[in-house]
Amino acid sequence: MIKFSKLLLATVLVAGSAFAQPEVKKEKVPNDWYQLDAATTGYQGISLDKAYSLLQSKKIKSNRIVVAVIDTGIDTLHEDLKSVLWTNPKEIPGNGIDDDRNGYIDDVHGWNFIGGKDGRNLKEDSYEAARVYHKLKLKWEEKTSADAFTDKDKTEFAEYQRAKQKIVGDLDPVQSKMMASMFVKLSAGDTIIRKAINKEEYTIKDMEVYQPQDLNAKAAKSILVNISKANNSTDITNKQLLDELNDEIRKIESASKPPEEYRRNIVQDDENNINDIHYGNND
Repeated sequence: MIKFSKLLLATVLVAGSAFAQPEVKKEKVPNDWYQLDAATTGYQGISLDKAYSLLQSKKIKSNRIVVAVIDTGIDTLHEDLKSVLWTNPKEIPGNGIDDDRNGYIDDVHGWNFIGGKDGRNLKEDSYEAARVYHKLKLKWEEKTSADAFTDKDKTEFAEYQRAKQKIVGDLDPVQSKMMASMFVKLSAGDTIIRKAINKEEYTIKDMEVYQPQDLNAKAAKSILVNISKANNSTDITNKQLLDELNDEIRKIESASKPPEEYRRNIVQDDENNINDIHYGNND
């Protein structure tokens, strides 16, 4: 996740500046930092190699376990995963039949609950807090206390307050304007840079020899450089930065207008009905 601090936003949005920043030498973070041991290397990894060494030294016998991933998708052809993926023994792949009669056709390695029956998949969704906030806003926005309500109303009122806090509570108008301004500058310059260096996706490493003349391109380059330095990374791409900025702006906009119903258009399930379970696809 890219960090957007107020200080950083102020730095990259100084009006009229050339956005030039002095080069700062920083320690290069190892590509495998997330596998390292914090006690011996100083990097907050998961101590993977240390765990392997311990298991080998103790000659501990391994046991097969099944891990359910309830999150984003999995590359079923990945070299480290394809040989150990759970496979439904009661399902015949690709025959279009619900062989095990569990309501899911060809659920060979699991199931995708954010896909549609027509094969389309949900690529983006609105925020749950925004959906709850706008759903309950008309009923509860004028209320300040739930003391005299039923237990059910108290629960709903508390849910509304939590959603409101997430969507409206910490909203900073100044930072919101900075975000919007940064997105406009970055988008305008990005178009020029992609054409100039003939790359759709690039990092600050691709910017080393590129010296833009256009003001928008200069601003875009400086924003990418400053964000990369603030996150101590040279791998942040223009696409990642634009996507996350757009994501932040969408969060800000969700305070004033109801979110788009992405899920309803593709998945077409009833997200408020706990008994609605047979939807999605096998992708």
